[in-house]
Amino acid sequence: MNRILLCTILLVLPACFLNGQNPNIGKPKLVVGIVVDQMRSDQLHRYEKKYSAGGFMRLVREGYNFKNANYNYVPTVTAAGHASIYTGTTPSEHGIIGNSWYDRYTAKLLGNVDDATETIVGSAEKNALGASPKNLMTTTISDQLRLATNFKAKVISISLKDRGAILPGGHTANAAYWHDWVTSPGYFVSSTYYMDELPKWVSAFNKLEKSNAYLNNTWNTLYPIETYTESEADNNNYEPSLGGKPSPTFPYDLKSMREKYKTVGAEYQLVWVTPAGNSLLTEFALEAVKNEELGKDDITDLLSISYTVPDIMGHTFGPQSVEIEDVYLRLDKDIERLLNSLDNTVGINNYVLFLTSDHAAMPVASFLKDHKLPAGVARIQQYQDAVTNFLNSKYGNNSWIENFDGEQLYLNRPLIATLKLDLNTLQQEVADFLIDIPGIHNVLTAHDLQTQNYDTGIRQLVQNGYYAKRSGDVLLSFDSGFTQNPNSNIDVSQVKGTTHGSGYAYDTHVPLLWFGSGIPTGESVRKVAPIDIAPSLAMILNITFPSGTSGEPLVEIFKDHGQ
Repeated sequence: MNRILLCTILLVLPACFLNGQNPNIGKPKLVVGIVVDQMRSDQLHRYEKKYSAGGFMRLVREGYNFKNANYNYVPTVTAAGHASIYTGTTPSEHGIIGNSWYDRYTAKLLGNVDDATETIVGSAEKNALGASPKNLMTTTISDQLRLATNFKAKVISISLKDRGAILPGGHTANAAYWHDWVTSPGYFVSSTYYMDELPKWVSAFNKLEKSNAYLNNTWNTLYPIETYTESEADNNNYEPSLGGKPSPTFPYDLKSMREKYKTVGAEYQLVWVTPAGNSLLTEFALEAVKNEELGKDDITDLLSISYTVPDIMGHTFGPQSVEIEDVYLRLDKDIERLLNSLDNTVGINNYVLFLTSDHAAMPVASFLKDHKLPAGVARIQQYQDAVTNFLNSKYGNNSWIENFDGEQLYLNRPLIATLKLDLNTLQQEVADFLIDIPGIHNVLTAHDLQTQNYDTGIRQLVQNGYYAKRSGDVLLSFDSGFTQNPNSNIDVSQVKGTTHGSGYAYDTHVPLLWFGSGIPTGESVRKVAPIDIAPSLAMILNITFPSGTSGEPLVEIFKDHGQ
């Protein structure tokens, strides 16, 4: 009897098509989500000859590689990226429009996970300002897993950054932990949103003082520095010096550098600007798997890991640097260690893992200029002064602008209402004025974004990143290669380090790898987006999509499921 006929007779035809002959294939005991903060897609391949066989290249070789994954909104920043990956939608729905934004209702800047009603757990400072996911306006795949299992599934989310831990965990995570370099000696902490005190295993891990131990070492290149031919020379004009060093060059004597950081209260932030931060987080992740017994029963658990160090190092040194290359070569070793441990503790056929990034990064603007590529500086204060003068000349001197953070300009709406001026008209006049300024590529108004539907290009990306109650009145995009700088007098040739946030491919194009139980081997160049991750997981786990989902399941990873 053929298989289709057998399925029909048994009245389980849908399950047969979904899973082939094994109805349990693809239902993992553990889902592991890895977000590498600020990883460009090309960095997966640029250093591949130096990567080990068991890290990134194992994921490529044994898993599925989506080579054309791009963010479909702006701004491409950490908080928005993590939220989008786990909610399956864009900031237009989940509301995390940036790492921070101007709250016009309180007239204050608001951090994406700030929550004055909570306090930090595990901090040496009493009543330190806490954090929570309350600003996240939709559910996450983590939430849906908890709901689907009547809250029996465990969700643990970790990062060096608070937002890298909190947003992936969603509203219902059992715990989110992050690295506190401000009020503790490099301990992992949480928030009263999740718990009243740290679990014993977290306290025990903290007592090992691993941050302190890492900072007593010297950072040198993993391999002989002359072999780092994929990068610029170690000593170049595109990188700042750290910790009082006369040049941005190896080796980095962390023990002596920490004394200089200590004088400004940032001693343990030094962990974030060396590969040690990735290794520390990997050790903490392995302890979480063991002590929380993740993947030990038939109820699927979820572990979210966000590696922060590449972002800090990328901002500091830029993607052309020996430093960032060495960070990735060492992160590759951490990934290998993580995979080997999961194989042994959870079982090679019992977990599904994805790896992506929350955003990529622009080459250093001065590097671009030196190589005759488009580059420049977006001088936000000059733009603000120009808009103020324009409105003053037309409507009289007043405080027309409440906040201007670069891509978003907030007009003084109470003033405009008091003067009985039309808000939509002022938005458009400001947009028309700004578009003529060199370096500004595109300007859209809030009225445009609420009344028009854009389905291509930068306008679509801006619209996908627009959330009416939080976004500005006028939204700007800059020319390719332009970087914002608070110093209005700086020349592009003086710019050191890099940034991200635009809709250009250097910021949107990120890796997307799938690996583990039921995942086929292969690759695709079909254009996909990180918002497709959450609905794909929902299909694997047979659970409901996150509430705001706009992404689509990645059909390629289901070909071993009979689909």
